[in-house]
Amino acid sequence: MGHPIHEPTSVPTFRGTLSGDGRPGPIEERLGRRLIRLIDPESDDGVRLLSEGRVDLLGPDGTRLGTMRAADALRRLRERLEHRAHGHAAPFDVDRLDSWKERFE
Repeated sequence: MGHPIHEPTSVPTFRGTLSGDGRPGPIEERLGRRLIRLIDPESDDGVRLLSEGRVDLLGPDGTRLGTMRAADALRRLRERLEHRAHGHAAPFDVDRLDSWKERFE
């Protein structure tokens, strides 16, 4: 009698990026290293995952933001842009960031 084969139980992970204007890129659903599917960030599933903070996010400069709600990540990006502006007119990206943030709150 052979031994039963046990598959490792894995929980899917989700990864995505945010562009400089706050636009989220496709969300990768992975099981271990295997790509299961790409999720449109504007689909119901994508908005839910981003709103719930289930997506491990990378910022526009490759900075790992971690697994956090998209609205919180966009707030951090906005603060960084304002800090870089040093009292000058805020870059155009701030308005775009705010419009994306509203979608995920």
